[in-house]
Formats: sequence, C-alpha cells, structure tokens
Amino acid sequence: MYIRTTINNAFMNCRSMVNPGLAVSVVKDGKVVFTHALGVKNRNVPSMPVTTNTMFGIGALSQAFANVLTLATMNRSEKLRQKGVDTTLRDLFNHKALFKHSYLRSRYATLLDLMTHRMGFENHKYLRLDNSTTPDQLMVRVHQIDPKGRFRDSYYYNDLMYGIIAKLTEDISGSQWETLVTAEILNRLGMTSTSFFTSPAFNPFLQDVAQGYVKDNAALYPVSYEFLKEWTRFCGDSCVLSSANDMARFMVFLLGNGTAPGSMIPLVSDDEFSNMFKPWNRLQSPSIEEYFSKAQGVPVSRTHSGVALGFKTGQYRGWNILEQTGDLFGYSTMMTLFPQTKLGIFIAMTGEDDKDFFRTTLSSYIADIYHKETPWLNSTLLCAFPLPWKAAPVPKPEPVITEVPLTRPISDFVGQYVNNLYGTVYVVDNMGQLELHYGFVKFILKRKESSKPRFYMIPTGAAEHLIDIDTLKFSEQRITNLIDGVNIDKFEDSDFKKVGVPAPPSVPTI
Repeated sequence: MYIRTTINNAFMNCRSMVNPGLAVSVVKDGKVVFTHALGVKNRNVPSMPVTTNTMFGIGALSQAFANVLTLATMNRSEKLRQKGVDTTLRDLFNHKALFKHSYLRSRYATLLDLMTHRMGFENHKYLRLDNSTTPDQLMVRVHQIDPKGRFRDSYYYNDLMYGIIAKLTEDISGSQWETLVTAEILNRLGMTSTSFFTSPAFNPFLQDVAQGYVKDNAALYPVSYEFLKEWTRFCGDSCVLSSANDMARFMVFLLGNGTAPGSMIPLVSDDEFSNMFKPWNRLQSPSIEEYFSKAQGVPVSRTHSGVALGFKTGQYRGWNILEQTGDLFGYSTMMTLFPQTKLGIFIAMTGEDDKDFFRTTLSSYIADIYHKETPWLNSTLLCAFPLPWKAAPVPKPEPVITEVPLTRPISDFVGQYVNNLYGTVYVVDNMGQLELHYGFVKFILKRKESSKPRFYMIPTGAAEHLIDIDTLKFSEQRITNLIDGVNIDKFEDSDFKKVGVPAPPSVPTI
C-alpha cells in the first residue's frame, strides 16, 4: 500500500532522528482500515520496535475521555440529570464565591464553560509544578485566578479546567477518575492497551510503553516518568496513555452513535453525545492559519474556527473536521475526525513536532487518500513543509548565559515569596549558588547583565531540558532598597511578595 511507503520514506528521511517512535491508525465507516508503527520504544534498546499496541502519552487528547465520561454519568447523577452540561459549578460546589475576582463566573459558570475554555482564564500551567496542590485543592487555587478575557466571549485555553472536571466526576461518582474511565470507556470499548501515568498499576518497565523524548540543543533527552506522573496528576487534561489500536476503537465509537460495539445500550445518550461536536466557542485567530491557509500559498486550506468538547472544529477540503493535538513532554499526538465521511485519523510520536507541521501534513495526506482526492503532499513535502510555500519559522536562540556578579549579598535574596494563586516559592543559598525551589522542581538562578536584579531561571534535575530557560526579576523597596518581591515571567508574569527568610520545607524534588 503506497500510504505505508509514503510514511516509511518520510519517517526515515526526516523524522526518525527527532521522533524515535511513530504510530498511526485510521478508521473509516466503522472499521479499522489502516494501522502502522515505526521506530523504537527506547533509543537505547534498538531491538524493541514500536508496535500498534505500544502506548504513547496522548496529552490533551485525554480531554475527550474526560468529556465522554462526564456525559456518560449525566443520567446516573441526580445533580447532573436535569441540566446536564449546563449544570452550574455553584450547584456542584455549593459555594457562592467560587472565583474571587468574578461574581459573574461564580454565579453562572457551567460545566460547558469549563469544557469549551469560555472562562477567560490564562492557562497557568506551571501551577502544576507545586505538588502540594492536589486535585482536591485545585479549585482552591483556581479561586484566585484573575480573569484575562471576557466570560463566554473569549477563548483562553486552560487545561486546569479539566482537572476540575475530573475531580467533579470523582465526587459525583464516588470513584477515582482512572477507575471510572476504565469501567465506563476502556472496558466497554475493548481498549486493553490504554493506561494512566497516575495509576498505581502503571509500570513503564513492564508494560508496552514508548519512552518520551524532548529536544534540547539539537540532542534528545528521555523524560522522567516520575516527572510525568506529577505533571499529569490532575488527570482529566493529560494523564492518559494509549496505543494506535486502542485509539482506533475510540475513534470508531466517537464517529458512531455513542454506543459501544456489540452493545444495545448507549454509553452516552444521543442528545448529550451530539453536544460533543458542536462549536460552543469561537476561535478568533487560529494558529493553524499561519501556515495552512491558501493565503499562505498552500494548495488546500485547513482551518479551525470553533471549540467543541475536547476538539477544535474546522474544515479541510470542504469537509468538517474535529481535531485535537496533544503536546506532552516527550510525546506529540493528533486525532482528526471527519464526521460526514466517518473517517478518523490518529497519529502518535515520541519527540516533538514544532507547530504541529508533521502531524497536520500527515493527517492531510491520509485524509486525501481515503477521500479519494489527489494528494498535494508526498514524502518529500511532508519533510520539507512549510517549504516551498513559506519559510520555516526561525528557531528561538538559546540565551547566552555568562557569570555576572550579584552586586549585593546573596542573603538579601534568600527567603519565602508568596503569591495567592501559585503559593510559595523559596529562594535558597545552595553553597553560594542561588536557587529557586517550587514544588517538585528546582531552578538555578544566574544574574543577568542589567542595572536591575534580573536573573535567568534555569531548570535543573528532572526538569532540565523540559522547561525553557526564562527570566525573573526581584523588586526593591524604594526607600530601604531591600528585596521585597519577585516577578516570574514563566508563571504568567506573576508577582510574589517576600514574607520571610526561613529555609524551605523538606519537599521531595525529582
């Protein structure tokens, strides 16, 4: 089959050195029509090839599981049965002031608002570095978020909202989210090669799992499973691992009528199931159009225009699409559904895929083949994109870090710094080296060349190579010139107030 040859050629010519493992599955009209796997599970063990049963972290594709599970529990929950996704958070939490900075959201925000990113909240994804914030405490932290956009009239992607959805489902059903997904979805769909980073039963050394890799300074580095377990602990947004074979089964279900194969009882009712695919929110400036629109010179446009439950809605060659990408440390995935033609495409890779170029072009090529269109892509163009139509984006240069004197005693910086949303960061003196400790990670602080106390924030330990080097700046009192706070760019430009100098608690880091 020439589709297999095209993928093989592209993988060998340009992807195998940056994406050690690749798996693809395609479904059409309720049947699995193509599966393929290439590469190795671990670069250090070339004798262990990726198979179509090998699990990859699917990142944000986990949201589709969260939404299906929530919809599946609607009719069995007294709290959700009447209003469904229009159930307000106020009703579920029985609290009148859920969001400190917004009466409107506190009173009217619904499950649907969380699912479709209509809250107007910035992502604050690095909040998850603080492992003192458990899923039980997530809503306490989110209570402090200051809105950035208008309620129900803006799109601010925020995967923390899916942590709240997962916790609500647990509270309503009385079971762990992973247990519920397994019972309600995986078992009923026959998905036997799907797991969770957060599950006690997950063992990457005994199970068929592809090692995730990130690229840093032109080299690939393996991602610690312990890091991924901590990072994905809110679960509903990121903790699922799955295989090409299992995701094919999931796509058959999503493109069907909400009923598991061989079952007469719908997993999700018709009305609620149709909610998954409606554009409940709009995208004003979709990033895909920077490279995949005819305005940029490509022969065929691929667009995103709205937000459904766990998917973006859009079009490709006149066909409606539902699409979601998953970018989790070490893994790059994509699922594309064509509801009109019952076509589904799943792509999973270890390693990174900048701006989704390879996944999007490969999905376009596969869609052309199964829609019997003349492909505008081949193995050479899959590797070259966005050339010849547009120049590739210029990579962001790595900062050149030189040793710059502190200009004041190191003890001036040491202390606890508190922010209402993020909690506490600790600046410590580690044998003459300033470090910032937050939750389960550490950053080395190196002074920048500046008249103000600005520093590079360099991740170390398990976070090294995973988190980009960024900057922070300490603030000084106007009269005394004492250090009284710190502003951290990485944490959505958040300000922390210095509250004391005690040493940090004994919090394990990885």
